[in-house]
Amino acid sequence: MTNKAYIFYENHLATPLLASIITSSARTGYSVENCYDWRTTTYWSPNNTVGYHSFTATFSSPITVDYLAFYRHNLESVNGNFYIMHSIDNLVWNTVLYSTATDNELKIITFTAITAQYWRVVFYIPTTTPFFLGVVMIGRRMPLDRGMVAGFTIPRHGRKNDIVNQRTEGGQFVGRVKTSQGARSSINFRHVTQSWVRSYWEAFVEHAELLPFLFSWNHDTYPQDAVYCVTDGEIPDISINDNHHHDINLPVQCLLSGDTL
Repeated sequence: MTNKAYIFYENHLATPLLASIITSSARTGYSVENCYDWRTTTYWSPNNTVGYHSFTATFSSPITVDYLAFYRHNLESVNGNFYIMHSIDNLVWNTVLYSTATDNELKIITFTAITAQYWRVVFYIPTTTPFFLGVVMIGRRMPLDRGMVAGFTIPRHGRKNDIVNQRTEGGQFVGRVKTSQGARSSINFRHVTQSWVRSYWEAFVEHAELLPFLFSWNHDTYPQDAVYCVTDGEIPDISINDNHHHDINLPVQCLLSGDTL
């Protein structure tokens, strides 16, 4: 299967390297800090005016960024667009990319790595309908050493729901109640070198023991399949196989993005 699998867990906005962050505006109760607190139920919401809304992050030293991600937003509903900018001196700004939202789902935009000390994310909202943003991440993506193996369950095909049948006193069906539990899957790849595990996987596991992350199993072909994840229970040990490589299996619970079956 494909080897275009990525995990996105580094978020410089949520690290001690963030020296300050300034926003164009924020409605009461919707501060910009809400969009990088790792929660999907708190939001930044700027003033509901037509125009450009942004936040500018200053870091204590230059950081390297090769992706922008945001989730739990209504950018398509407000007909908005966005772009990300960087600067080495907070005077001259360069635009990395510009895009228009086509839905309100998880967005992960990758680009060639850039190192800069100042970063700005800008949204243009052409309506007075309030705009909300729950999660934003900028950092470096982690390409997996291998693609997913046969038997891997694509998260969108691993939906988990609690379904209860409603009945009358006489036992007749009168509808069903469905409570979404997201999805379950496992990040599975095999024959991984010990050097890759030590260089990349160990740091990720330390993050994933407590905090969420993004997973895209085939980002080039199916970026809409990317999901917001937490680990599902205890993280399994990594044993060494007969070839002195590692086989990795990480169970995850996911919040789905995009259309599902």
